[in-house]
This record gives sequence, C-alpha cells and structure tokens, in this order.
Amino acid sequence: MKESFHNTYNARHLAPSDVAKTFIYSNNFQRLVQNNHSIILGARGCGKTTLMKMLTIPALYSWENDPLSSNIRSTIPFYGIYVSTDIYWNVKNQTYGAQLERYGNFADRISHFSVNSNVFISLCDTFINIISTEINDYDERKEVELSVALIKAWKLDYVVPKIKFIREALNERIDTVNQFIQDVIFNFKPEDEIPYPDFFNLAFESSLELIIPKFERIYNIEGVKKWALCFDELEFAPIWLQEKLFASLRSRTQYILYKLSASPILPSKIEKLFKGEYSPTSGNDVDMIKMWASADSEDFSKKIINSFLGGDLDVKEVLGSNEIYNKSQNSYVKGSAFHKKLLNLIDKDESFMLFLKDKRVDLVNPVPLLKGQKDTLFRKIKPIVYFREFFLLSNINKHPKYRSRKKSIDLFHGYEVISKVCDGNPRWLIGIISQLISKRNEIDSKISKEDQYNELLNASKRFKNVIANIPVGNSNVNMVKIIDRIGEYFKNEILGGDFKMDPRGTFIVDEDERKVHESLIELINKGVSQGAFILLDSNDNSFDFEVRGKRFKLSYLFYILYNLPLRSYNPVKLSDCLEENDSTKQVSLFN
Repeated sequence: MKESFHNTYNARHLAPSDVAKTFIYSNNFQRLVQNNHSIILGARGCGKTTLMKMLTIPALYSWENDPLSSNIRSTIPFYGIYVSTDIYWNVKNQTYGAQLERYGNFADRISHFSVNSNVFISLCDTFINIISTEINDYDERKEVELSVALIKAWKLDYVVPKIKFIREALNERIDTVNQFIQDVIFNFKPEDEIPYPDFFNLAFESSLELIIPKFERIYNIEGVKKWALCFDELEFAPIWLQEKLFASLRSRTQYILYKLSASPILPSKIEKLFKGEYSPTSGNDVDMIKMWASADSEDFSKKIINSFLGGDLDVKEVLGSNEIYNKSQNSYVKGSAFHKKLLNLIDKDESFMLFLKDKRVDLVNPVPLLKGQKDTLFRKIKPIVYFREFFLLSNINKHPKYRSRKKSIDLFHGYEVISKVCDGNPRWLIGIISQLISKRNEIDSKISKEDQYNELLNASKRFKNVIANIPVGNSNVNMVKIIDRIGEYFKNEILGGDFKMDPRGTFIVDEDERKVHESLIELINKGVSQGAFILLDSNDNSFDFEVRGKRFKLSYLFYILYNLPLRSYNPVKLSDCLEENDSTKQVSLFN
C-alpha cells in the first residue's frame, strides 16, 4: 500500500524524455530556467525531480504539449547536467558503514569516488545529447580529441576514444571499486596501508573546470551557454557533498551554475555556510524556490486535472463545485444554501447563537447588513458553520452531541477541494485524479460526490500508512500518534463546545527543549520531508535549518480524517496541542 501511494507517478524512475511528455509548465519552472544558481526546496512527491529533469536536453526536446516549450528550449541559457543523488553515496550510513569504520577515512574516499563517477557519467550523457541534438556535429575527429582528453583527465586505461565507451569504462570502474571494498573488508587489517588507485584523487569540480572549456573549444561553442550542475534530492547525499555544493553558490567559476534540490529543512550543519560575511544570500547569489509556498499551486493543480480530462471537459462540470469554498457572492443572501446552514446551526448550537448575538447579527435573518460584515465575519465563519452544521446533532450548555453518520460526502468534493487538498503536490494529485477518471459517468462524464469523497478518504488512509512505516530510529516514537494528537486537537477546536470564529488549526514547535524534546524534533523533520507537515510563514528569501520556532500545519490530505475545513487557522504551541488531547501528557507518546 505505501509503495503504490508514493509511486503512482515518480519522475525518479522515468527518463527525462518520458517526464517531458506529461510536463505542465509552472512559475517555479520559469524561475528555475533563469541564468542563476537555484535551490528547490520541497517535500517528497512535490515535483522537484520533474523540474530538475526538465532542464536536460532530452526533456526539453521531447516537451511538445505547451506553446511555451519552443521559446524556453531556444532561450534557456545553460546546458543541464542532471545528477540524481544515490543513497549509497552516504557510505557511513548505508551499506558497509559499520564494516568500514575501522579503516579510518576509507568510507569517505569511497563516497567521494562514487559522487565523482556519477557526475562524470552524467557529463558524458550531456555531451552526447549536445552533439546529437543541439549542434548536430558528428565529426569523428572532434569526438576522438574530446575522448582522449576525458581518458587522460579521468585516469582511464585501455578505452576506445568514443564517449559511449568512456561511459562504459566509468561503470566498469565502479564495479571494480565494489570488488576492492570487499577485498579490503576481508583481507586487510585496520593498521594496514590501503593501496588507493590514482583516480581516488579526482574531484568533479576541478575536472569540469578542465573539461568543459576543452569541449567548447573543440565544438566551437565557447560562451554560447553556461553549464548547470543539477543535483537532485540532496537530503539523501552525504553531508560533505551538501556542504561543498551549498558553498559553491558563491562559485568563482562564472560559467558553471548550480541547481540544487532538497527537503524544506536544511541540515543544521549547513547553517554556518550562510552566516559568514562572504556567504551566499538568497535573492543575490541564489534564487530559492519553495514548492509549498508557490502562489500558483492551486492553478497548477487545476492544470493537472485538466490535462487528465483531455481539455474538452470543464473541471467544474466533471467534479462540481463546493459551496464551502466557492467565491459566489450569492452565498450570503437570504435563501442561499449558506443562509439555510446558518439557520440550522442557530437552532441546535447554543454557543453559535450566542456568538452571532454578540456580533449583532439578526438571528431570524442572518445576513450581512453592517459595512464590511461579509468579509470580516460571514466569509470567515463559512467553513466552520458548514462543518458544525453537518456533524453536530445538538450543543446545549457546551455539551455537543454528534451525528452517528460518518461519511462527510458533502464536505469533501468539488474541484475546489480536489485542487487544494494535495497542497500542490503533483504526485498525490495524479494518483487521486487517475482513480477518479476511471469512475466517470459514461453519459455526462461527471464524477459523483461519493466517488470523490471515497477516493480522498482512501488516499488519506494510504498516506497515513506511508507515514506509519517511516523508520524513526527510536522504535518507541510513533509519528502517527503525533498526527492523531494534532488532528484531534484541531477537530475539537472546530467541533467542540464553543463556537470559535478564529480556532487554532496550526502549530508552532516550541523552542523550549523541556516542552518538546529531540525525539519529537526528529519526527517533525521526517514528517516535513514526507509532506505530512507543511511549513508556513516561511520567508521566501530565508533558509530554514531548524523546526523549532516554526509554524506548521498538517497536510490537507489528513483533514478528511479529522473532519477539518481546508483552512490554515491560528497557531498553538505544539506542546499544548499534544498535552491537552485526551487529557494526556506528552510523555505518554513515547510509551
């Protein structure tokens, strides 16, 4: 179940040319193709890999479903060298880690070799694509001259001077080093001197600075474009590589750009790189793209939905509109659906009746009469009214009684909900809309409210199962318990005994370690990287290295499980949120 949720559409497993066939343009991509260093930050599945792969030549030349593609293809100011992070680069924390500890810095040397080799292979791919697609120059003498330079620079032996054979030789070298690791483990003592091959001393930065000018000279393209090293999913990379790449954002080499992608919260060890006098700064040295803070995320979601519908069908017609979230000006007049919900809730919810009375609202005809009342009062309480009216049977003297029905179909349907519920995460949205498309009515192509609700509920449960299976180091710590506590706390804010116009629906992680200890911080960090927790109020020009003091919300995908409107309400301290639910204390979360 957890694999099917996250792998419904995973660009990591697709060739760039395949990614391009379904690529949908966004403002984030427009920012990424600019002539500067860039950092993309976002949770798993948010589309970072898709954007990074779209910087490559095979992707750009396979992208044909958008009128902007031709212009971007002809004006992009750099050649993209895409490098996908391999978890096995982090040798100390992955395979062989414990076995290599006794051999000093051997694990670090292997890690550097692995990174260098992958960069060299990616550069070979880029060269091949430029020659065959961009400049159409099949001069064998030029390829031989370049290949001879590569063989010498990368210390390769007995290789036919053709780029494809050099690429093969690099892969053979990787296999040879894997055998070398086994040899060291089984045949060397910790005090023995390990005979490192010469190519262990290579470094991809200096190698690129040597090779790229030669390539440009040989193919007569000096100064035509810059070169972008596109390192994807750096959260899985060893810390030495992250430090090197983030430090390179003030690179002295003007023709090499860095396009980096990582999780929303950068490691604290990286923080010192951005504190010095000569440190790179967002807006000057680098453009920071925060995927969760994108202003066009809902529009982007609607484009994805439209692409699945084929363009001939209207999204509103197929999915319908949701009264809670649509912006119809008729919602607030007498006789409207919302007006009826207000009257129903007044009758059965004493706290709501007293609230409106205090706000000088006519209880017989609750419509906005005073200046500004529509925006400052009625629009704000609209989602809360719908949810309380749906779930509450009665609420007298702050003792709410709830309906036994469980399916909140009327609350979770419509194109507004579908485009919002995934927080702009294309992988989740593609998985949901793909399932919904199969349930369209053959006559009018409409998808019923119940089918929409059921699929959203299933997706929420699948996502929660993914979170439950994330390893957190300490087996006593359960991320699902944290999510449940938060969700139930917010649910009580919406559906509790008191009607609140400004309920608490987001949380701030306490600065005080006595309130929220480090085991919880590890959970929040992992939850952020998976998209379970969404960072809010994050300055577009700031780097985030620590979750303490930051404001978060639950993923909207969880809201259906806790009967919450898709809104980000006022914050509460995480410690208060956890302690107050079910009258339990935080320590019980770790039992």
